[in-house]
Amino acid sequence: MKGYKVNIVKPISFNTKPVLVTGFHGYGAVGYLATRYMVSKLGMELIGFIETPFTVDFTSVEEYGFSKPHEIFAKQLNDIGVIVVLNRVNPERRFISSYVKAFIDIVMNFNVDEVFLIGGLDMRFREGVEEFRWLKTKSSKRELNAPYFIRGAYIVGPLASLILALNEYNIPATTIFPYTEPESVDHRAAASAIKILSSILNISIDITELVSYAEKIEEMEKIIQGMYAQQQIEKKESVMHT
Repeated sequence: MKGYKVNIVKPISFNTKPVLVTGFHGYGAVGYLATRYMVSKLGMELIGFIETPFTVDFTSVEEYGFSKPHEIFAKQLNDIGVIVVLNRVNPERRFISSYVKAFIDIVMNFNVDEVFLIGGLDMRFREGVEEFRWLKTKSSKRELNAPYFIRGAYIVGPLASLILALNEYNIPATTIFPYTEPESVDHRAAASAIKILSSILNISIDITELVSYAEKIEEMEKIIQGMYAQQQIEKKESVMHT
């Protein structure tokens, strides 16, 4: 039967039980952007991947060779080991059960201490000045100084599938939801996620590049909006003088 399978190509050992981080192309692509940036900034090493149940029709050239849809990176950082599952695409819905099983296999095989998931939350849900919301599985003792996730609001896609599975398997897991513009690729929200996670794990990840990129995009959007507004004014004046 076809399905996702874990393939570790370079075994690694950690000094302590590692944490595992992942995210997806959800609202603002926050989970994907944050994990990709972490892999790059921490100089993490490719140790394997989650094999797909179908022939892959895209790749990119990276330092280690050709990329794959779901890659596994790792690094020992002083007194904490970190594993990142980088999802360049979301898993296929019809095979989501096998993807979840493969993810749980990674957790079990590496004796992961805690899982951190990164998502995005539509900023229309913001009730104050809070930067993010969060939730945890029933076996997690984690407490964060931020509002808990909104009661009754739906979480959808592979992130929801992992949350439910981690909860069912009694695996401690915390999900971070920075507020984001759902229709955009939100580098600022990704920077927020990394800042929050860095604080939790007591590690240092410079987010200057992400913030700078976000500022450039925001400036370009302002220019485009200004040009559009000017065109509308000129169009209206043209009609008035016809």
